[in-house]
Amino acid sequence: MNVTYGATKSNVSVKNDIQDNIDEEIDRSIPYRPRRWWRINQNHLYGLGHMYNDLCAAMWFSYMLLFFQAVLEMRAVVAGAMLLLGQVVDALATPIVGILADKYSTKKAWHLTGCLLVTCTFPLLFIRCRNCWPNKNSEYLMWWMPLYYAILITIFQIGWAVVQISHLAIIPSITDNLHIRSELTSIRYMASVISSLAVYFITWIVLRATNYSTFIRPTDDYKFRDVSLIISGIGILSYIIFHVVFKLKPHKQPKSNGHAGESGENEPLNFLAKSKIMHFLQMPLLYQTSCLYVFSRLYWALSLVYVPLFLEERLSVNPTEGSELVASVPLVLYISSLIFSFLLKSNINKIGHQVAYFIGSFLSLISCMWIALAISPEANVAQIYLVAALIGAGSAITLVSSLCVTADLIGPHSHQGALIYSIVTFADKLVTGIAVMAIENYKCDDAISCPQYYRGVLTYACGGSAVLGILSLSITIISTNHSKSKPQT
Repeated sequence: MNVTYGATKSNVSVKNDIQDNIDEEIDRSIPYRPRRWWRINQNHLYGLGHMYNDLCAAMWFSYMLLFFQAVLEMRAVVAGAMLLLGQVVDALATPIVGILADKYSTKKAWHLTGCLLVTCTFPLLFIRCRNCWPNKNSEYLMWWMPLYYAILITIFQIGWAVVQISHLAIIPSITDNLHIRSELTSIRYMASVISSLAVYFITWIVLRATNYSTFIRPTDDYKFRDVSLIISGIGILSYIIFHVVFKLKPHKQPKSNGHAGESGENEPLNFLAKSKIMHFLQMPLLYQTSCLYVFSRLYWALSLVYVPLFLEERLSVNPTEGSELVASVPLVLYISSLIFSFLLKSNINKIGHQVAYFIGSFLSLISCMWIALAISPEANVAQIYLVAALIGAGSAITLVSSLCVTADLIGPHSHQGALIYSIVTFADKLVTGIAVMAIENYKCDDAISCPQYYRGVLTYACGGSAVLGILSLSITIISTNHSKSKPQT
């Protein structure tokens, strides 16, 4: 289904001209003679710009709760509150960054600022704070340890939001061509998957190379420290290459030279340049698109957070499987994501963004049903790997397709791209944080009372996200068809 998301009555008449001229405009912005190969290299270099964020996100969602609960021995509700704090700060920073990034300085300048904030804080999140050993100075730890990590999380999440929004806003700044936007979105997701694979592979290597243990315990704090320092080194190198090599040259729209005839031809383009954010806020499609993105991200985030905790829960029943399972299973999950994101790169425009989203949500729902019906504590490990592959496939398809729908919504309004992305991602941060906080709040203090708690989380919380995504897509399709069927005045 082809939908002109970002079009208004005034820009429909010029859209074809923009599409016809976009390849010529891109070629004029590229200084080297072998233009086609240079453009492809620039597209791939674009993916490096978010790699440090992706490395941090994989570590944050997959191992933050595990580190806080199993290593620092925080209560589950306090650890959940730490994650909620991070999501709330991220959500509040997102629209502010969107407004400021569209008005002041360049996208790359904002991007570099965010990278520096992340660099200064992220490694410290997985290093035990001074005098924070369990069973020592308990009253001191009750306020000092949460306060210390809360400050780090606040600064880290502000930097993370700056990098995310500025990097997303680069896509509509480069081109109006929907095919190239979809390609850049797929490349960005492929870079995210590769980054996450690196995190899980490094974690697996560290857990295997160091003193072996059947489950995670407080003395394993140095393992998380080593992993965080290694991925920080990789992330710093990636954004240095991005800022040195990647050249952001926004596409240029035709300008009026003052002649009467030409000013009339360029009037629609001048209207596009002056369009206000109120135009988008009045569009129901903006909120429908936000729901698609929110539920795809919620499924992805809850899977990342609770798959390692589910595996740690399983190790209490089957300790012989080894603690490296918390790294090898997410590794399989992301290999599956990488494969499907690669397939989407060239095929998503053929099948349509909405159809792709439905397929991804359906695969996600099947994985949750599989966990509920077949993955008991005694189930074979091979089934867990198969379910992980299914989770990875569903996550890849829904995330890429939802971002493509958002890029379509922006259309030619690239000068407001950062703000639109911030609106779409705002609810995602809050919903994810609230969901994790609620899940941790209802967790039993005694594991014996609810031995399969996290299995239920993967079944009902993740499955509910997939169902809500399908419902949001259905509402979007129905409303779009209804608006298209109305006679135009």
